Amino acid sequence: MHDVVHRVVALRGWPIPPAELAVAVRRASPDPGELALALDRGEAIRSYAFRGGSYVMTHETAAAVLAVRGTTRVWESSRYQRQGSFELDDWGPWRAAVRDALANGPATRAEIWEHVRHDRALRHLEVGASGAGSDSLYKPLHWWGDICFGPDRDGSSTFCLLDGDPMWTGTLDVDDAGPRAVHDYLAAYGPATTANLRYWLTEGLSAPWRRVESWIAKLGPDVATVEVDGVEALVLARDLEGLSGCEPSDDVMLVPAFDPWVNGPGTADSRVVASARRGLATKGSNLVLLGGVVVGTWRATARQLLVAWFDEAGPALVERLEAGAIRVATALGRDLELGLAAATGPTPRLAEPS
Repeated sequence: MHDVVHRVVALRGWPIPPAELAVAVRRASPDPGELALALDRGEAIRSYAFRGGSYVMTHETAAAVLAVRGTTRVWESSRYQRQGSFELDDWGPWRAAVRDALANGPATRAEIWEHVRHDRALRHLEVGASGAGSDSLYKPLHWWGDICFGPDRDGSSTFCLLDGDPMWTGTLDVDDAGPRAVHDYLAAYGPATTANLRYWLTEGLSAPWRRVESWIAKLGPDVATVEVDGVEALVLARDLEGLSGCEPSDDVMLVPAFDPWVNGPGTADSRVVASARRGLATKGSNLVLLGGVVVGTWRATARQLLVAWFDEAGPALVERLEAGAIRVATALGRDLELGLAAATGPTPRLAEPS
């Protein structure tokens, strides 16, 4: 499990079932629920990271990703302060109070506030402490490596301290974190275009592009430039030999909503998902891949795994879909029969629980 999470860099952390399935379909012998169990055991962490959402990462990856996320010091901006109903001088005492509130284990926002409200100097933070303003009071504590998500409790999120976690060594210095984040991304998703890197690091983690360019330059000869379909892309130099012998794949794979294969390069990358089908990927459809390109969607019913194969992809490859359906059914721990259905529109966007 650790190797899968490390290889994809980051998995969208809510809802958990798609993240579980993203791990399972990449495992030779998947165990249902192993990702949630790993999180409970502290073998991986779930923290606020990309685009304000929660992501599952290994401790090593998070040390770089979280440091990069803090590059802009957005918490110092007036807009961010208004959003969370706090002032800059509140950070020190708030940070200490949260750490104290979590000293005995994971706690919900309500439980944290019940502890903090007794400090008269912090009573004005009640609105922000409740999670208002998109958790503006909690997110920097994730980016600084103070806290991460704990196990959900009765439908509510909890937070827990990273301090004391034997696998957590703290966030990296940004001068080390930046090149490490670029390296990790290229190891997972290279060859990557500048648009891919912008999507991941600038749009995803708010790192200024000029900083990203300096991190790429710092990697020096470890990064090489190649041309893919007439477009320049970056790849780790160590991977050049392996790429030179690659042939186009015709493998069929069924992946869950928000799968790293699509979310890594970005849903705007038309080489992976056609522009006309982008909404299906961004709004949470399970996807069918042919040679790494989105060619359909799928959903599980009580007894069937129904695939909607796009007309533009040509005739449905039923035998290969059967193999993919068996893999998903095994990962889900269910007995499902493959069926074909008409293609449908995008599913509604999901909202993360508070």
